[in-house]
Amino acid sequence: MKYQRDQILGKWQKRIGLVPSAYRLLAFFIATAQIFVFSSAHYSVIPPLILVTGTGIYTLLKVLHPIGWHQRGILAFSVLTTDIAVCIFLVISTGGLYSPFLLYTLAPVLTAALLLDGKVTFSIAGLSGAYVIGSHLGNPFFSAQLSLSELGYFLVYMVAVCLAATLPYLINVNLRQHLQFENILRERQRLSREIHDGEAQTVSALHWQVQLLHRRLAKMGIDLNEVRELERLAQKAQQDTRESLELLRNYTGDGSVLPHLKDYLEHLKQDANIDFLFEAEIGELHLGALVELELLRICQEALTNIRRHAEADNIRVTFKPVNGYLKVSIADDGCGFDILSFYHDGAKAEGHGLAVMQERAESIGGRFRVVSMPGRGTEVQVEVPANSHRGRLSWMNRLGF
Repeated sequence: MKYQRDQILGKWQKRIGLVPSAYRLLAFFIATAQIFVFSSAHYSVIPPLILVTGTGIYTLLKVLHPIGWHQRGILAFSVLTTDIAVCIFLVISTGGLYSPFLLYTLAPVLTAALLLDGKVTFSIAGLSGAYVIGSHLGNPFFSAQLSLSELGYFLVYMVAVCLAATLPYLINVNLRQHLQFENILRERQRLSREIHDGEAQTVSALHWQVQLLHRRLAKMGIDLNEVRELERLAQKAQQDTRESLELLRNYTGDGSVLPHLKDYLEHLKQDANIDFLFEAEIGELHLGALVELELLRICQEALTNIRRHAEADNIRVTFKPVNGYLKVSIADDGCGFDILSFYHDGAKAEGHGLAVMQERAESIGGRFRVVSMPGRGTEVQVEVPANSHRGRLSWMNRLGF
């Protein structure tokens, strides 16, 4: 299934740039048919043959040299600006709202929606509506009044502009997010292989050597606390490395954050003898893959801190929807700590990893808060956005993404 998904994604990534070119050709042929079938001086101040030939050459150049996928920078915006200028000229010279090139003016909007970001896309969409209505009311080649029928015609055009900007933009957002997530997964898998072949092997060898040293000293009747502590630390390092490898390899952001977290709590109970209460009330909330990934890592970091520092006997983990966010609380009954050192000087709390968890939460548009007092336990609160991409992802889910 993953191989099939990657194939679909790869083909879509390669072919998405062809959509604006195909639309531009179609719009040009429609405009050409209108000009020659309904030939009238009202349509153009330029001879039809010259107009169609010139526009055809420009269209061919745009089709042969389109803006590429992920292409950014001054060149891309210069090309797009030239395209808008050509569309303005075509509309002004061929009748404003009555121009046969109205559909053609949607090509820059469609290009921006598929290949560029939201601000550029909706700026071009607004500019398109402005110059079309402006070319009709303030056209230097003919005078026109904005009648009720023409106003309705303009509203239909604006609906088409909004659709050309919105629908491809949503596809663009989904595709970019999915590509970003796939890159993250590939990087995590690469890191897992490197850790397994490097640090993991070193830690395992260190643990084995310490065990061997301990046994040899025991045979000699020597029992050193330092050696026992070294063995404990080596075992702990091996366990932490194993947990990191498991997370890097196995979690794919597939909606299974709750089972993964509950499994982590079960292991924590077995290894550290810490009881837990797990309450999940998600309902219809849906998290994006990146949000899931970061949320799971935040939760695991919080639980790791409890195991290492809190000296707790019980943990309570709750998931609850709040105003479009998923609020997660992880509370323990351990020793607590001075939280002011974190909020006023994050470096003092570096050993707890709180600053890292806060950065993870903020990177996905979430909020992070810690409540703690010495002797009163600690509560980590995280709120992450939910439902923001549920509808946008539905078409990808149908394709097996």
